[in-house]
Amino acid sequence: MYQASVDDNTSLSVEVKDDQIHIDQKKVDLDIHQISPNQFHVLYQHRSYQIEVLQADYATKQFIISVNGKRVPVQLQSELDQLLETLGMDATSEAVVEEVRSPMPGLIRAVEVNAGDSVQTGDKLLTLEAMKMENVIKSPASGMIDSVLVKTGESVEKNQVLVSFEVEGLKG
Repeated sequence: MYQASVDDNTSLSVEVKDDQIHIDQKKVDLDIHQISPNQFHVLYQHRSYQIEVLQADYATKQFIISVNGKRVPVQLQSELDQLLETLGMDATSEAVVEEVRSPMPGLIRAVEVNAGDSVQTGDKLLTLEAMKMENVIKSPASGMIDSVLVKTGESVEKNQVLVSFEVEGLKG
C-alpha cells in the first residue's frame, strides 16, 4: 500500500492487490493501455485520460506526470516510509553516501554539479534520459562532491558510478 500526495493538496491511499486497484479502500475500475514506456491511455468512468510520466525520481518516489496536458506532482510513500516517518526516522536521513550510480542505462542530458560542490539531500545532481523520459537524479544525502564521472551527452549503463562523494576519514 502507498500513500500518494497529489499536487501537494490531495492525499490518497493506493493499493494494488490481485490485479485490482483500490483507492482509499474502494475498488477502482481502470482500463489502462500503455502507448510507450512513459505514456498511457486510461479510461475511467467512461472518460478518457492521456497520462505521461514526465519525470521520475525512484529514490525519493517523486514523480511529475501529465494528465491531459496538466502537470501534476506526485509523491509516494510506502508502508515502510510511513512507519519510519511516524517513528521520527526518515529513510534517507543522514546516510553516509560514497557514490551515486545510474539506476538504468541512458543518456546524460545535464550535469548540475562539479567536484568540490556542497550539496544537500534532494539537490539535483544530473538529468538522465532513458526511454524518452527525463529522470532527475538527486543527492541521497548531504555532502561534498568528490568527482563527477560523467558529462553531458555521455551514454551510461545501469549501475555505472555517476558521482562520488568525499567521505570523512577516507580523504587525505
